[in-house]
Amino acid sequence: MSANLRERIKFLLEQILKNCGLNDYVVQEEYLSPLGSAIRETSRRVDIAVLRKENGELKPYLYIECKEQKTSGSAEDKLFRALEEAKRDRLLGVHSIVVFSGAGFRQSYERWAMVEGFVREEYADLWFKRFFCRE
Repeated sequence: MSANLRERIKFLLEQILKNCGLNDYVVQEEYLSPLGSAIRETSRRVDIAVLRKENGELKPYLYIECKEQKTSGSAEDKLFRALEEAKRDRLLGVHSIVVFSGAGFRQSYERWAMVEGFVREEYADLWFKRFFCRE
């Protein structure tokens, strides 16, 4: 699991939302998605969910999956599943991205991930600012 990456991204996101004065958003870790899983007929926990306050309710606005790979291994395979989940989230009206980090991804996987819209951790700050704050 990518708890360290998840914690870093959550902290970064909370700071950006605060700095941009966006008080109608709430950030939650390990969010149980009401959309379920695109791959299995089960429930799904999203690493980070940004919920937006609408009419007194919190509604999913952005899902963020975090994938970290320090050495070569199985996280590369998880990128494919994460993409399928993100595509389905978008079809159901929730913005969804995958943030990835680490030197353990093969260059070909990393290129593929960036072409598919994944965000490297090094660029997450800029991505969140452009998405939320239009800086």
